[in-house]
Amino acid sequence: MNTSASIPTTGTVLGAGVCAAFEQVRELLEGFRSMDRSAAADEDRLEWVDQTRDLGRRVTALTSVLVAEADEAGSAMRVGHTRLEDWMARTGQETPREAAGTVWAARSLGRRPSVRDAAARGEISLGQAKAINETLDALPTGLDRKLQARAEGLILAEAQHVPAEKLRTMTDKLLRDVAPGLSDSPERRAEKLTQRDIRAHSRRRLWFGPETDGSLDFGGTLPVVAGRRLQSLIQTMSDRAYRSAKDTHNRPALQDTPQQRAADALVELIAEAVVETGTTTGTTIPAGAAQIQVLIPHTDLLDRATASGRLIDGTAISPGELRVLLCDADLIPAVLGTHSEVLDLGHEHRLAPPALRRAIGLRDGGCAFPGCTTPLRHCDIHHVHPWQLGGSTTLGNTVALCRVHHALCEPRPPTIGADGRSVVADSWEVRIDRRGLPEFIPPAALDPNRTPRRHMGHAAALFDDLAPPQAGQCTPSGRR
Repeated sequence: MNTSASIPTTGTVLGAGVCAAFEQVRELLEGFRSMDRSAAADEDRLEWVDQTRDLGRRVTALTSVLVAEADEAGSAMRVGHTRLEDWMARTGQETPREAAGTVWAARSLGRRPSVRDAAARGEISLGQAKAINETLDALPTGLDRKLQARAEGLILAEAQHVPAEKLRTMTDKLLRDVAPGLSDSPERRAEKLTQRDIRAHSRRRLWFGPETDGSLDFGGTLPVVAGRRLQSLIQTMSDRAYRSAKDTHNRPALQDTPQQRAADALVELIAEAVVETGTTTGTTIPAGAAQIQVLIPHTDLLDRATASGRLIDGTAISPGELRVLLCDADLIPAVLGTHSEVLDLGHEHRLAPPALRRAIGLRDGGCAFPGCTTPLRHCDIHHVHPWQLGGSTTLGNTVALCRVHHALCEPRPPTIGADGRSVVADSWEVRIDRRGLPEFIPPAALDPNRTPRRHMGHAAALFDDLAPPQAGQCTPSGRR
């Protein structure tokens, strides 16, 4: 349907024409919703998902653009003598506070036409647009318009395959690309992180609400390192409970949500802390449950005065925080080289399975299968060359795979064809490429050329934005 040809662009009939076009779109969507899709092919179903997600991004962004225009024009005050957020909340389906958040986000989106238009075209989500604006706002104010436009273009290109969380960490990388002379020195960057730690420390708080029907609400804010350690501890204990429930086929326990298991883990932790003298609860806290990993660039490690690091989720660590953590027996420092390869992983039991699993986690981030987001704690360690056939349990012969993709990539035994000859099964294969990263070969039935594929979100790529690419090194946008 070509609605643009039927929508007047001038004159008093503009509003009626647009509303008529919107009604046509609603009719098409309702017709598609009610159609019988039971016989659809899998490829069609996936294409519909892509198409409707694209439409959803466009509609969401267009709504934000229209909200910004109505807000700037003062339309709600002239028509309804009320604020726009109150007019938007008139149906009762959202609160004025939620509507006010929508208005605020719309104002922010309209500040940069290139970002706004990319969102309106469905190329980026509103979450990515917000992250892009925050990142660009953090650039020095001395950049001229040409350099600002170049920075916008670079981050919009990255947004085609990078989530909002990663986009928020790209300020330094953009500055090195567009104006390297304005980049912070290591000392200045360290000073900024130290000031951030001071602000985070001043915001720390823990509050408890009143009892309501036998429950007690609570919440709070912690500095990021302490918060990640608590999160790791709770997650480890929660995962242990889930595995126990699976092993014992405890169906009631398997019905618990992840949030309920996390709450149980906290209660278990509290019970361990209040043990009476000479008694035990039977509760045990898993060894290393509160461990966190810190990634340290090798170049920074050489200069301990300004050394910096990152948590596994990309959060930057100040030198002061790093020096404290390096004295902690529960920290495993991981040193990365120029190409983000793991040079060193702690100093205890280098070849033991836990150390190897941590190294695989640093390289793969989680399940290494392209597009999979399963975290490492739910992954198996797969031998590229099967162990039973002499494959070694080393970083160069192992890869993290979730249960689904582990089964998909397990070598299948050959079959016997009609002529009595052995036929190699057409299935997914995994191998370690020349860069030391896992890549996956699709079956010929899916891709006749069997072009290798690689995950775009390896944890080692966290340091891609800490230093300019070296000769022969791929940039993030150049990865397959």
